[in-house]
Amino acid sequence: MATAAETAAMREAIALAARGLGRTRPNPVVGCVVLDASGEVAGSGWHQRAGGPHAEIHALRAAGERARGGTALVTLEPCDHTGRTGPCSRALIEAGVRRVVHAVADPTDQATGGADTLRAAGVDVEHGLLEREAADVNAAWLTAARLGRPHVTWKYAASLDGRTAAADGTSRWITSPEARADVHRLRATCDAVLVGSGTARTDDPHLAVRGIPGAPQPLRVVLDTEG
Repeated sequence: MATAAETAAMREAIALAARGLGRTRPNPVVGCVVLDASGEVAGSGWHQRAGGPHAEIHALRAAGERARGGTALVTLEPCDHTGRTGPCSRALIEAGVRRVVHAVADPTDQATGGADTLRAAGVDVEHGLLEREAADVNAAWLTAARLGRPHVTWKYAASLDGRTAAADGTSRWITSPEARADVHRLRATCDAVLVGSGTARTDDPHLAVRGIPGAPQPLRVVLDTEG
């Protein structure tokens, strides 16, 4: 049973994971908080880019020796394979972490198994703390991993009478400046932005993130039914 301190730490880990949205493809976004043996926060981290250190590694480095005998709160089951980085399960064991709580089980054949490896090494493992919240922030990656298809967010702007443009086809702003700013915040969390060829020809949209310094730029895709 998770403690109040562990629940608070998992909420922080979920918030950290969200910082990776739009930056980690094709990897998931992951956050990790390490508590020391007394239950105080010793270190935290998030996966910042594909090929870079995973969230657990950032958190363990920040915690240092305080990780020994402590608890790691991770939004996704620690990986158990060696790719561009080593297995996080092994790093947690070597750091002397006593307990690992992960929110969501890894659904991929490649990386799953971290929980079993940790248990085999004598680490106490708990699964499911704030699972829904952690799954929500990782919805795009989980959709691809579980269902084999992209996670799609549909952006649609229309007037109260259901119109998307003037009768003569000319483009007019329908949404407010605040709504358009929301669109750019949403784009910054996406891997790609897709429009139809008709929209591309008529509006010549930028499809880029604007107004957010340092934001990652999504892949721009134009879909044409005639190829």
